[in-house]
Amino acid sequence: MRISTRFLILGDADAGQPAQERTAESRYEFRVWPRDTLEAATILQKSWPLVGAERRSDIYLLTERSPERLVKLRAGDRLEAKRRGHDLGPLQHWIHQPYPPFPLSRPDLLILAEDLGVAPLSTEAGLSPGHLVARLGALAPAVLPETVRKSRLLFRKRSTRVEICHVATASWTRLTLAIEDPDPDSALEALGSLGLGHMPNRSYGDLLRRRRLPPAGWQGAHAGAPGAVIGAPR
Repeated sequence: MRISTRFLILGDADAGQPAQERTAESRYEFRVWPRDTLEAATILQKSWPLVGAERRSDIYLLTERSPERLVKLRAGDRLEAKRRGHDLGPLQHWIHQPYPPFPLSRPDLLILAEDLGVAPLSTEAGLSPGHLVARLGALAPAVLPETVRKSRLLFRKRSTRVEICHVATASWTRLTLAIEDPDPDSALEALGSLGLGHMPNRSYGDLLRRRRLPPAGWQGAHAGAPGAVIGAPR
């Protein structure tokens, strides 16, 4: 079965919500990266309600700790962090924490430095997304920005949301399918009904880190690597 990428663009459900009003969200996730189209995709499109679709480009700020603390500029301009908690069986537990809008305060910059595992950042780094990427390039070359373009369909049953997403970077493209749910029992039920439990659960941090980061201890001068595109098209 071929899944079309000509999606109707509806946008995120929370796109109109001011960033400062968003709060941390805890949920369980199971994400797979199949080489071929899964039977689960057919099941979703036949029996799960389609609730939306979108195209978006995010800039991930990759570090050695990305599998545990994943930081990104959502749509190139809204800073967010995912912090991994205590997993439950095959499910990964993540806490999503949006940052306030730019410019960032000094306390927010301290939290960001901790999420990235770098030295405290200057006030200039918090002025805008462009300032942040530039200062990280100058002061923290081990942080590598990667622009990831996403085209995804969103399905939902009760509290469970499932996505089919075509992911593209400057050098590769993949299909990913993910289950997200604040209720672990519902997530496990969806996992069983879609027949995905035999596959490895790999987050964006897991996959992007392996594909993008050089060996540990690398101290090159490539902080401005391709992929850091501020204001990339959504």
